[in-house]
Amino acid sequence: MRAMRLTPAILAAAAMVAVAAPREAAAKRASDIKYEDVERILKHKPFATPADLAAAGANIDSVLADMASARKLEPELRLRAVRALGGYPGSRARGVLTTLATTPGDSIDLRCAAMDALAVAFGPGVLSDLRPFLKDPNPQLRAGAAHALGTSGGPEARHLLEYALEHEEVLEVRVAIDRALSRLR
Repeated sequence: MRAMRLTPAILAAAAMVAVAAPREAAAKRASDIKYEDVERILKHKPFATPADLAAAGANIDSVLADMASARKLEPELRLRAVRALGGYPGSRARGVLTTLATTPGDSIDLRCAAMDALAVAFGPGVLSDLRPFLKDPNPQLRAGAAHALGTSGGPEARHLLEYALEHEEVLEVRVAIDRALSRLR
């Protein structure tokens, strides 16, 4: 009789322990671990290189592309992912960076970082992507484009910058163009 009275009490206690047990006991997916590893590296390295990120494993460009595209991600972490994506010249990186550079809803800093990452990853091959920004109504984007063109290099980038310098009225943009031209000399 007494065993029957204790059984419901034992069952109730076992149910409470099961409900209160942490759910993190389940194993994490490898992709979640890799994402957390990349996030940790980016938090400590504002300008992470592929060598810095190699510790997180293979296919880091995919993780960086996801992070760069994640609008809910902390803005500084997203900016760092965009910068790092410049070290991974692939078709997905180019698509993500081009989209970010041309998306008016994103911050100017992010858009300029995307232009620069395009230039780092693809060099003179992105001049046609960067050229329209030299005529953008926003002077910060024009300055960002000038910096990216200086990074991309090549005689055509130099020609575009020289032409832009002749027609630019905003001092800050003119200074950015001049600095970009200095890097090309």
